[in-house]
Amino acid sequence: MDISKDNVLRLKRTAREGAFGHPWVRLDDLDLTDCILIDGSAATLITANGHALGSGVFDRRNLAAAWRRFSWAEAVAFDESYIADTIQEALARRGESNCQRLISSDADYLPGLIVEKYADVLTITAETAAADAHLDMIAELLKEQLAPQEIVFLNNCESRAVYSLERDVRTLSGNNLKGRWVEIDELSYRLDLMQPQKPRFFLDQREQHSLVGSLCEGRVVLDAFSHSGAFAMQALRAGAEHVVATDLSETCVKAIGANAQRNECFIETIDCDAAAFLAERTVGDFDCIILDPPSEMAADLDALKQLHVSAFRCLPAGGVLATYCRSETITLEAFERLVSTAAAEVGREGRIFARTGQPFDFPTLLNFPEGNILKGLILQVE
Repeated sequence: MDISKDNVLRLKRTAREGAFGHPWVRLDDLDLTDCILIDGSAATLITANGHALGSGVFDRRNLAAAWRRFSWAEAVAFDESYIADTIQEALARRGESNCQRLISSDADYLPGLIVEKYADVLTITAETAAADAHLDMIAELLKEQLAPQEIVFLNNCESRAVYSLERDVRTLSGNNLKGRWVEIDELSYRLDLMQPQKPRFFLDQREQHSLVGSLCEGRVVLDAFSHSGAFAMQALRAGAEHVVATDLSETCVKAIGANAQRNECFIETIDCDAAAFLAERTVGDFDCIILDPPSEMAADLDALKQLHVSAFRCLPAGGVLATYCRSETITLEAFERLVSTAAAEVGREGRIFARTGQPFDFPTLLNFPEGNILKGLILQVE
């Protein structure tokens, strides 16, 4: 792949206001007149009046992010030397946790590259052609630095289709990796990284699992959209009186049961639509409700609001609502307005204990608000 330091791209004079600080530039904001750059090459971006905006990866196949900045410096090559140095810097910013995200794409100046650690196994996801072109080198570098037992390439994400990249899941060794028990915050979870249909552990919610769990002592808790049961098990660990976990996926419900048995705790599991289940509950059925719906639900704001209406109707005075939203387009402020509107609709009020976002190992860039995908509120309902 040709990654010449002499490559230059120019913004159109009509480029949108505010685009200059954003690390992504749309294809229709670029002046590609006489452009001979190949997809996946690095290029310095220049405004119409000649001001340099840094170096980024150019790929016209991604209409929303045809240029993705990885450095504010000019004429920087996205080559093995740059990638190796930047990986070292990203690892130096992380702590010593046995399970965490190690590299978080644009926020770690490696667009399209995500690396996570689950005890002695690493996962690598290359979302772009530029990251995919260096996968072998990246894997060998991480193997040398961290000495994992295995590396799993989780390259089954939809974004790879934009670049006509093969979507698959495989290991560095070429061997099969069986499911295993991994301890996270003193609880064990069964993870089967080679089987995408099996539930995974959401590392971005790890801090929230423990925080919300600490508020559940003596309470009857509903962990809606439970997935692997992490909120439910932390609630029990903190002294919850009873916990109900719901999920629409039968596979997830079975996994929650297995995780609970492994940790010697009892969770009542129900295979159902969480929104429909909650709509049928009455005041006092639960005094703590945890809502962590999948990102697809954020696309239907009416359904998301109705979910919160049902929660406010169900909770008694003094009840706790921990609610989260995963969306690139809904801000924390917009999410808070949605939740407050739902509360007002049923004549309830909520005292905000915490406004939450992504943890330290899921950093976001100041000029890239879309990277702040996870946001949440912890409320005491009155």
